[in-house]
Amino acid sequence: MTKDQILRALKDFSTFDNVPEEQLSWLIEHSEVSTFKPDEILSRPGDDVTTMMILLRGEISVKLKRGNRFQQMGSFGKGEILGRPPFSRMQTNIAYLSVVEESTLLITHQDLFPEVAKHYRLIEAFVHSMSDRIRTFTSRVQQNEKLIALGKLSAGLAHELNNPASAMVRSATALRDNMRAKPDKFKAVMHIRLTDEQVDAVNELVFRKVGKGSTNTQSLMERTALEDELTDWMDDHGIEDGFEYASTFAEYCFNVDDLEFVRENLTPEALPSVLGWIEDVLTTEKMVEEIEEASRRISDLVSSVKTYSHMDRGSDKEPVEIKKLLKSTLTMLNHKTKQKNIKVDVLVHDNLPEFRGFVSELNQVWTNLIDNAIDAVDDGGKIEIEAKSNNGNLSMYFRDNGSGIPEDVKNKIFDPFFTTKDVGKGTGLGLDVVHKIINKHEGQIEVKSEPGNTEFKLTFPLN
Repeated sequence: MTKDQILRALKDFSTFDNVPEEQLSWLIEHSEVSTFKPDEILSRPGDDVTTMMILLRGEISVKLKRGNRFQQMGSFGKGEILGRPPFSRMQTNIAYLSVVEESTLLITHQDLFPEVAKHYRLIEAFVHSMSDRIRTFTSRVQQNEKLIALGKLSAGLAHELNNPASAMVRSATALRDNMRAKPDKFKAVMHIRLTDEQVDAVNELVFRKVGKGSTNTQSLMERTALEDELTDWMDDHGIEDGFEYASTFAEYCFNVDDLEFVRENLTPEALPSVLGWIEDVLTTEKMVEEIEEASRRISDLVSSVKTYSHMDRGSDKEPVEIKKLLKSTLTMLNHKTKQKNIKVDVLVHDNLPEFRGFVSELNQVWTNLIDNAIDAVDDGGKIEIEAKSNNGNLSMYFRDNGSGIPEDVKNKIFDPFFTTKDVGKGTGLGLDVVHKIINKHEGQIEVKSEPGNTEFKLTFPLN
């Protein structure tokens, strides 16, 4: 492109509407023009940014790499400014810039920026463009981060829901099979004759055991010894399925004395049928308990999701139930803590004064801090969360025994787009969001860190 063509192109861009022609001409004379072919990479994450580029024609895409995949974050079109404009604090690139269609760029090196600053209208155009670009890109990245976080939480939640749902299906199927096997045993029971006293004695024992639930807390060795004793007793008394019965009876803490009690209240010919009936009752009860427990787990998960997402609530400040919110957040992140076998201890001191805040936003704070701690600790690591009243404030502590934050980057962790994670694993907005939400609550956040001990302290005024 000739100088006149470049000048006409710049004058057609709205960014330069108020820039005098002589200032545009000066910029063209002190810059260079380059043309790039489709699929060429202009810059990669980590590259030093030393130039400002004005896209005269063509299209440039912006992509972030997450794992082995590229994620489209947007694109630059004709008339937009890429790279590092004057007064920008940008030092390194955080995304891939690649050519979509043949593109021509006007490239200005940063060494010229002191001279650019002498041209008021020109520098004004660059500053306005830079501000618009920051707002647009930040908004896109934040929205993208929310979608990614939602995807991770949804995947974790689906995994958590799958376990109890599968347990319910297994137990329901087993219960149906067990019910189909009952007619023969029912016929055997119907052929025996028992007095009311005998029936009451057996019923009282069985339902007393059932009422306690399957709560055998014996060690594996003790449990095996009990099953062997029950099996031996049943073999001695001619119970054909004694080996199969023993496991179920042991589950509900039956012992030899209990079997002797049943035998003493029955006739010898009635004993096998009644023990078979008891085993059926215990098996059915165990399956119902499993279905009930799985259903309760699903209900708890749904309740945690509702609490976490702050459904059916307004957008004003309201009383914050710290313990309940932390529990819901940990439930949402449970799949990650289980993967690394992380122990999480939560201590919320009793009688905390009322704290009012924006609950849905505070959940973002807990999520980011806990998620970062999970990433920081090794397998089998430990995370501690504490909340207490302190000099008229609410103080919350998030501690982990991970690798710690290097001293030379500690002052940068709250900066937008700063991250110590590998490319594609973080955009550096998590702690920036945390910082902004805490500021919105007129609170403070402090960090202390050394290898094996990192602590984020949050302080919120209670009045």
